Amino acid sequence: MEVYNRLFEIINPNDRSADRYFSGPRFISKVREVEPYFPNYGQYLSERRRNGESTSRRDYFYDILLDLEEAERVRVLNSILNEVEDSAPEKVEELRGVLSGAASAPSAAVSEEAWNADRLNKYLEDIDNSISSTEYERAVTLCYTCLEGFYKSFVRQNVPDQTDEKEIIKLSKIIRRYLRGSLDEYPDEALTMINHVSHTVDKTRNQFSESHFANETARWMATYMRDLVNSQIRMLLHFMSGEE
Repeated sequence: MEVYNRLFEIINPNDRSADRYFSGPRFISKVREVEPYFPNYGQYLSERRRNGESTSRRDYFYDILLDLEEAERVRVLNSILNEVEDSAPEKVEELRGVLSGAASAPSAAVSEEAWNADRLNKYLEDIDNSISSTEYERAVTLCYTCLEGFYKSFVRQNVPDQTDEKEIIKLSKIIRRYLRGSLDEYPDEALTMINHVSHTVDKTRNQFSESHFANETARWMATYMRDLVNSQIRMLLHFMSGEE
């Protein structure tokens, strides 16, 4: 109930013209992104009236979320939070913390010019969804896959003669060499972190496959991997966009 109360506070500002205000149609459109055959706004409200159920937004938003499967509920919540994040950043960050059990780093965004950008963006969303659903091993696997896919995108754009390389550690070394050779002034320690992060994500994924972490440790590790991957991607996006 805490999650829902926090969510409704965010999407129900006093000013109904605010960007973060969610009307019934807007909320249901988010649900239909996950459940395409969910009734539209008119159909759903008519059904509730026939059944003598409340048509208050606070009541039926809650009922809709409660009826969804856990994974679908988390997807809807994260989709809404992504949309209102700029309007209520502090409240959204707090709610993300409640959902994941830890404070969230800002999500990385993959530029539209990047190879398979839609797929990589979906990975970033799915990492948060997996953590929120306590699927920690899947979250770590997605972290690895997201970082690997982004590395391939970076190499494809900047070092096209080495696009045949597939292994994440070798890809990170190619990227580090490229940046060292193309940047006049940049802290070498930051470039070395490319390799450190890659080794950490790679080793963590392997350990999740081979070991059974306690639940709290698994949650912490999955959250930490997500934040590392997001930070790494944000740094490399700076160079992919051609900024100096």
